[in-house]
Amino acid sequence: MTEVNPLANSISTTEELEKLLILGNELASQGLHEQALIHFLKLVELDSESAAGWEACGHALDRLGRWGEAAQALTHAADLDPTNIDHRSALGILYHKMSNTDGQIHWYGEALALQPNSLILKLNHALVLPAVATSREQVDALIERCETLFSNLESAENLEFSDARMRCQPSLLAYYNRNNRPLLESYGRMMFRCYGDDPSFDQRVTPKPKANGDKIRIGFISGFFCDHSNARAFEGLIKHINHNLFEVVLIHLADSRHDAVSEELESYCDEVQRLSAPTEEAVTELRRLVLDVLFFTDIGMHPDITRLASRRHAPLQVTGWGWPQTSGLPTVDAYLSGDLVESEFAQEHYSENLIRLPGIPCCYLSERLEDPTKDRGYFFLPEDRLFGCIQSLHKIHPDFDDILESIAKNVPEAWFVFVESQVTSFTEIFLNRIAKYAPHVSNRMILLGHMSRQDFQSLAACLDMLLDTPYFGSGVTLFETIHDGTPIITLEGPFLRSRFVAGAYRLMGVGHPPVAQSAEEYVKIASRLMQDSEARMKLREEIRHKAKTHLYDRLDYVRGFEDFALDAIRRGGVSRDGQWQPQST
Repeated sequence: MTEVNPLANSISTTEELEKLLILGNELASQGLHEQALIHFLKLVELDSESAAGWEACGHALDRLGRWGEAAQALTHAADLDPTNIDHRSALGILYHKMSNTDGQIHWYGEALALQPNSLILKLNHALVLPAVATSREQVDALIERCETLFSNLESAENLEFSDARMRCQPSLLAYYNRNNRPLLESYGRMMFRCYGDDPSFDQRVTPKPKANGDKIRIGFISGFFCDHSNARAFEGLIKHINHNLFEVVLIHLADSRHDAVSEELESYCDEVQRLSAPTEEAVTELRRLVLDVLFFTDIGMHPDITRLASRRHAPLQVTGWGWPQTSGLPTVDAYLSGDLVESEFAQEHYSENLIRLPGIPCCYLSERLEDPTKDRGYFFLPEDRLFGCIQSLHKIHPDFDDILESIAKNVPEAWFVFVESQVTSFTEIFLNRIAKYAPHVSNRMILLGHMSRQDFQSLAACLDMLLDTPYFGSGVTLFETIHDGTPIITLEGPFLRSRFVAGAYRLMGVGHPPVAQSAEEYVKIASRLMQDSEARMKLREEIRHKAKTHLYDRLDYVRGFEDFALDAIRRGGVSRDGQWQPQST
């Protein structure tokens, strides 16, 4: 009998494990995560003590949306490698996706314990907020926790600006009814400390001299120039900007999805740039574009955008309605909004100079609208008295539960239509909360599955009324749901994110729009209109007519943007303590 050499078997097994990991990673890099997972599962079957194998399984399961299993795999990896920060940060991010705040605090805390002076890990640990809250008390407690942790963080000494995995996006703050400027300015200063340029770098980036006839080079940058609401928010501006005056550069992040929408946006532009993944390479590529204006369309929605916006790449750097709150960053000069959607005291909400362009800050293309083709029978809906609250569930603050419950009590024959989240845990949290705090709504709730945009627009047309979510109301959803005239009841608050529907009614010239100034008035308007079919149908016809004639393809916003950019470049920048006024070009 031939003797077996144990060392030879060990070498063979090691080579096989390495081969499985390499092949799996190659498949994953091609987006073939199911096939990659097969290799990774085989790896951990052969070696259950492989932290790298369990980590690979976790990331593959994460990308497949199997988050519960991904958490189990990454927990195995973390247990096997107790000094690995990346495993623990990845688990924090995973629990963030599931709106599990306890899991986030635990795993971000474990990562921070391994590197206690890391600014990024401290921010990850501080900015734990629920995507879908279990209660008003949970929201209040976590905001208080965030403010407490922030209070001493900015002045802390011996901070390390390591390139730890960044999750510290303050985007969820926008869903609460509060002025986030102080917290976001603190956050912005810390981002600048971590990612900003060396003090010797000229922060102004001197504009390139312009001869008569030279075009202004403007770059639009996003991680979501694809089939995404951000693209629909900006495509009208990008399409209709005057190319005799501007050279337009469309800038994608390295990991941005590319699809038919991306290609159409690119067709409107003079140049397209896809940035490299490493930040320093991306910075070099941005500066090589020699832009006069750089428009960060969605600061707060992608960590790489925040990192890039913490540095200076153009003489004039702006942001705007793509994310409806201030960036807080000292490197962003102006926030572009609209004069119909901002309050008299709105400058107090922005660290940037607030620029009030004409109307509302969007040129939404009417060609993106779908004619309603589905009726109530298609959605298995009752024939009468249908309220729709069809915004994403994470927009529904617990404070809205009381409003919904009051409406349900006032109109006992009405039904309430919601659309479930693609994230199962979000839907479960929301249903449990409504059952507890709004039982009359829970008993008359219709929950529909996630659907195509065409079906979504048909659904909106089927409903008697839409209930806009307070604190963070309709944005792009407004354009997609109001064109058939369905009235949207809205509660106009002090901040941009709760004023867009009211601003649209002003733009359209609707005579007596269903705009409330208090929760009590919101309940009264919704209840009265649902019980008065004649008034409701009259309002619906007025909205349908005026939306088609006044809401879409608004070039006044585009022309106002052009005036602002031309004037600001001529002046050499935007004064933070001055007010820009439109001038004719």
